[in-house]
Amino acid sequence: MRYCAELHYLQEQRGFPFPKAVAVTAKTVARWCDHFYAKIIAPTTRQVKPLERGGPLPNDLQAKEAFVADLLHWLFENSVTDTLFCLLLSDADGVAKFDHPDDTCCWVLNVSDDEFAELQLRWRDEGLPEDLFYPEGKAVRIPYPGRTTKARLLRALGVQKCYTPKQWEREQGNNLTSRGW
Repeated sequence: MRYCAELHYLQEQRGFPFPKAVAVTAKTVARWCDHFYAKIIAPTTRQVKPLERGGPLPNDLQAKEAFVADLLHWLFENSVTDTLFCLLLSDADGVAKFDHPDDTCCWVLNVSDDEFAELQLRWRDEGLPEDLFYPEGKAVRIPYPGRTTKARLLRALGVQKCYTPKQWEREQGNNLTSRGW
């Protein structure tokens, strides 16, 4: 099942420990993976070489976890921002179980229900929210809102506004407050 990143935490919460969330998630997902691909998209300097790495992950779980920790250190240390990088962790069938292709808004996990439950336990144990990711089908899509000509045109073209579950919850709360409820 595919799980999407809850952007409420990752983009809207000041002080959210993003590198920790990435590390806990990547090291846990790596347990079920055999290969990796990593790329620095926005290097801190032109001297950063190489910009990408890929290959098999170690077989031993402790070695795998240490390898992923070192890989993340390399990505974060050499990137202009912590949120712009590529990291794919895939299983033997080539399925990217951890898929952060560039920016955080596109970050997805492709894990089983049991694997996701294990991730939720790890997040909780590490002081992270258990709903850091949500099932892809739980995103809320509405016709593009607004009364402007641009909004009407976008709706006519079928453009939608997409909310994560937490963003939608906040949006609904704002709508109730603006109506005086």
